[in-house]
Amino acid sequence: MRPAGRWPYAEATARLLRNYESLAEYLESTPDLRQHALPSRPLKAVSNGEFDSMDGYQWILGAAAHTERHAKQILEIKADPNFPSQ
Repeated sequence: MRPAGRWPYAEATARLLRNYESLAEYLESTPDLRQHALPSRPLKAVSNGEFDSMDGYQWILGAAAHTERHAKQILEIKADPNFPSQ
């Protein structure tokens, strides 16, 4: 895959940091994440419909795992011998 060029690097980075700031503010201002649940299509798919929502704590764990997965993908791509040096 190749980046579509939808956002310049600086803008994409700024957006990501703003999103992290918003998430941090929400986490700091929400006393009990277990009391907030939202539908989760991925959970419904992997559980064959047995479960269809996740609470706030589960969403945070999922977001962290998702971010880690992408970070590992980036490192794997950069480790490829054909990855450009510049």
